[in-house]
Amino acid sequence: MSNERTRDRGNLFENADKKKPSQPDFQGDCTIDGTAYEIRGYRREDQLTINLAPPRGDRNTYPPDVFKGALEAVPAKKHRAKDPSAAPTPAWLGTIESEDAAYKISAFEKQGKSGLYFTLSFEKTEKAPKKQASDEDYDYSSPES
Repeated sequence: MSNERTRDRGNLFENADKKKPSQPDFQGDCTIDGTAYEIRGYRREDQLTINLAPPRGDRNTYPPDVFKGALEAVPAKKHRAKDPSAAPTPAWLGTIESEDAAYKISAFEKQGKSGLYFTLSFEKTEKAPKKQASDEDYDYSSPES
């Protein structure tokens, strides 16, 4: 039986060891449907792109990504009295997709002893069907060689 508190959740921390621009700005881990993944996050203008891959263990290279997606920053609301019963507001929202599945991600900003980090929650969504080629997609007016 899975622990509902940790299922479909993860953490994303600032990469304090970043030495090159090609390295991720954020890294962390998560569990989705009982499978563990490493998360890499890159700031791209006003987006946070997210890649999930199996844990790399002792290897020095990243394995191929299983999920890819992007998160958009949620506009900050004007400061008002905090209602303790109100649900927390995510800092980033977006989706990730693999060949088989899609998930909606909510990222909540937290402040820890070692700095800023995000807690992530994943909610399974319907994956948009891939468009299949049809006769309407083919241009019959071009001559064949």
